[in-house]
Amino acid sequence: MVKLIDWDTPEGWPALEASENPFALVVMAQIRAKATTDAETRKAWKFRLIRLMYDRGYARKTILELFRVIDWMIQLPATLETAFRQEIFTYEESKQMPYVTTVERAGIEKGYRQGEADLLLWLIENKFGADSAEALRERIEAADSDTLRRWSVRILTADTPDALLQ
Repeated sequence: MVKLIDWDTPEGWPALEASENPFALVVMAQIRAKATTDAETRKAWKFRLIRLMYDRGYARKTILELFRVIDWMIQLPATLETAFRQEIFTYEESKQMPYVTTVERAGIEKGYRQGEADLLLWLIENKFGADSAEALRERIEAADSDTLRRWSVRILTADTPDALLQ
C-alpha cells in the first residue's frame, strides 16, 4: 500500500514529474490540491500540470479527460479561473494545440454573456417589475459583456429602467 503523501518527497516528486504515466499527473494534482492553500500558487500548479500534458504529447482525448480531473481537483476562485483560462488559451495557441476549439470557445463566451443577460433581466424584474424586464429584453440580449456589466453595476443606483440603460 502506498499513500499519496509518500510521493511528496524530494525523491518521489521528481519521479512523478518524469513519469510518462498519465496517472502520475492525477497524483501530482491531488498532492498539490491538498497541500496548497494560496490561490495564486494553486493556479501556477494547475497551469504547470496542464502544460505537462502537452509537453508529453498526450492525445487530445487523454488531455481532455485529464484536464477535467485536474480542473475538478484544483479549483480556483472565479477571478483566477479567468486568468488561468487565458494563460491556457495563449499556451495552446503557441503550441497550435487547442484543447478547446475556437467554435467551442465562442460557445462558452456566448454562454457567459447569456448568463450575464439573464441575471440582469432577473434583477430588473425584481427591482422594476416583469413588464420592465420584458420591455428591455431585446436590448439586453443584444448587448456585449462589457455593457451588461456596466448596466449590472448601474442597477444598484438606478431609479428607473431608462436610467439603467443610459
